[in-house]
Parts: sequence; C-alpha cells; structure tokens
Amino acid sequence: MIKEDNIKKAQAIYRAGLENNDITLNLVKELLACNVTDYIVKAGKDWMYFDFSLAMEYFIKNNDIDGLYHAGIYWKNFDYQCGINQILAWDNDEYIFRAGRFWKRFDYERGLTRLIELHSSKYIYHAGLDWKQFDHEKGFMALLGIKDPEYIFYAGMHWNYFDFIKASEVLIETHNCEFVYKAGCQWKWFDYKHGWQVLERKVIEGRKWRGKALENEKWKTGLKEIWEYMKGM
Repeated sequence: MIKEDNIKKAQAIYRAGLENNDITLNLVKELLACNVTDYIVKAGKDWMYFDFSLAMEYFIKNNDIDGLYHAGIYWKNFDYQCGINQILAWDNDEYIFRAGRFWKRFDYERGLTRLIELHSSKYIYHAGLDWKQFDHEKGFMALLGIKDPEYIFYAGMHWNYFDFIKASEVLIETHNCEFVYKAGCQWKWFDYKHGWQVLERKVIEGRKWRGKALENEKWKTGLKEIWEYMKGM
C-alpha cells in the first residue's frame, strides 16, 4: 500500500511542475521516487517538459502494467513500440485487450496471438467485438481450440463471423448443459439432435435444461423436426 506521505509528496511535486515549467525535468526523478503511479501518469500528460523514456523505464522495471497502460492513453510522446512489446511480454490478458481497445497504436496481430497463447477465451471474445482490427477466423478457431463453452456461446451471439456448424459440434462436445441449451435458444443455427442427446445423457445436470428446452419455441421446433423425420424413416 502506498504511504500517505508519498502521495502528498507526489502531489506537491506534480503541482510544482505545473507552476514552474523550467524545472520539470529536474523533478521527474523525485516524482518517480515517490512510487505513485497516478501522479507519474498525470505529470507525463500535463507537464510541458517530461522525461518519458525514464518514466517508461520505471514502469517496466517495477512491473507497473497499470501505469504503462494509462501512459499509453494519455501521453503525447508515448513510445508505442516499446509499450506494445512490454505489455505483450506480461502475462496479463486483460491489459492486452484494453491496450488494443484504447491505445492509438497497437499490433493487433501480435495481440491476438498473445491472447491465444494465454488461452484467454474471455478477451479473445471481447477483442472480436471491440478491437478496430481483428482476425475473426483465427480468433474463432482459437475459441474452438480452447473449448470454453461460455465464450463460444457468446461469440455465436455477437460476432459477425461465426461458423455455427463447427461451433455446435465443439460446444456439444463440452457436454455443458447450460450453454448447449442457451445456444439452441439464441443461435441462428444449432444441432438440436446432438444437443438434445447431451441433455438426455446428463440425467441429473440436464433435468433443468430439458424442461426449459421443452418450453422454448426454437427448441420445440428443432425437436419436432427431428421427431417427424424419425417417424418417416
């Protein structure tokens, strides 16, 4: 936890830098010594003169991912190449996603590759919604490979690119009754035959979802078509 004295000192140094532009470079080291991220970011944003490379070195050395991320948003002279390299090096999928969404420059190809390496189904899904550039085919195949039923389901709901046939097969293979049921309710296409088999085989876990499926119009329509087909065989 940051000491209150450090915060007060950082605040005083920050104000001094605003009031006297000629001495700001001399104050940077003093400000960094306070170890208060918010005021380092604010000084880089508001001071007329600032040692950006020294402050970035401080963030990297101290593994201050939040400071580096916010600097990338607010600093005019932010070194994006260095920042991108570092944020991808840290094992933090949330900040990779956030940098891709809010930084003025970002390497979206490397960012997606890193999210895949981290098996981050949650932020692969969100990147597919919010990044300016996103390889949906690569992201889609990654989601299927990770086999997280929740985010396969959400991607089927919200992504413009989505292969429902392949996704249904993988989702059904997870045997997750909740998301099998939900996909049958919400997706544009679903394999109701094999989805229903999952709900049947999971006798106890599937009881709730079988009941819901028999009350849902899309499920009832899908199951009726299957049963009609079986009658005609």
